Amino acid sequence: MSSVWTKARKNTPEIDCGLCGYPTCATFARSYVSKETDLTRCPILSLDTFADNLNELAELFVDTPVTTNPAPERPEGGVLMSKPCMDAPELQMAEMRIFNGVDPGSPQRFGVLDPVILCWLLDCVSSRYQNMKCSKDLAYAWGDMEEIKVHILRDGKVRMRRAKGKEHALESFGIIERTVIGATICNCCGHDLFSVLTGLAPTEEFHTVLNAGSTLELNPRQMDWTLSNNSMSSDFGEKMYELIEPIYTSLTSQLDLMIAGNFETESEFDPRPEICKFVSLMIEPKAQEYITMFLKGLAHSFFLDSALTGLSEIRKLVEERPMTREFVIALLRSVKENHLVEYDKKSTDQFNILFLAHASRVSRALKLYNSWK
Repeated sequence: MSSVWTKARKNTPEIDCGLCGYPTCATFARSYVSKETDLTRCPILSLDTFADNLNELAELFVDTPVTTNPAPERPEGGVLMSKPCMDAPELQMAEMRIFNGVDPGSPQRFGVLDPVILCWLLDCVSSRYQNMKCSKDLAYAWGDMEEIKVHILRDGKVRMRRAKGKEHALESFGIIERTVIGATICNCCGHDLFSVLTGLAPTEEFHTVLNAGSTLELNPRQMDWTLSNNSMSSDFGEKMYELIEPIYTSLTSQLDLMIAGNFETESEFDPRPEICKFVSLMIEPKAQEYITMFLKGLAHSFFLDSALTGLSEIRKLVEERPMTREFVIALLRSVKENHLVEYDKKSTDQFNILFLAHASRVSRALKLYNSWK
């Protein structure tokens, strides 16, 4: 069930630093397999520890032809098939499709769902799902949603068994689609919807992913919405801020500690509960009018979460290399003062390039959040 896209992504550094010019390693991998970029764009792959990854990617490039398949028909309401279960006629089995915005019959270059973001999102829905498992390597998720057996595939298909009728299956599919729609991949550029909504994808292109959704519709008028320009008629904007602001505050607090030379005190704050409350809020029926605003907020949470991981990785590297403390403090100070660009990745010593990569995660998240806030 794995694919060339998954194999390529697994051989990237998987730290989503953005130094290659792509917001995530998965996007870089898709661009590389499509022969639209080359491995020299990623400075991390030049490190000795990534020599095997570099060789795997080079072989993949030679062995993989660029192919496209025509996008399938867009079924009404996303329903491909619905019929009674053979062992229980009162229950329903169904197959649905999450629409990724590609017109039927048009060349479809990538899969429908980004496995990394898919798993990041599904990690938050334990209140609705039982035993939900998600494999980034298989690009596949499976579990129980109340009594329904659910399977989610990277091509956007959602298979269900034992629903209490067609309406129950449709209602459940709508919840699933709203949960994972942020993982859809744009056909024009290979960027995920999160990157498109935060402006990290090329702005001059028309992004097919903005037409994604079988049971929902993104609202172009909400694309430029910010927390400071709260046009929501309900209190959702305030709730959104209350959930995201602690993640930002934790990031800046930890950054300040490390700039002060304290690499030993790691925050006990866990961003996942706040992010998961956000996802639960987003998929409430009364929030659907504002789905685009919620997705934009969730996208910023995704990059803030990545930035917190970046700071944690910097701590580990400093512990391994105590002699780098002075360099790292200066690096992080440049992040806070918003001039990390002064560090040229081509001229930075290879010993310190990983520090620069993780600092880049933090810098990007701060810039995105401050412009959105």
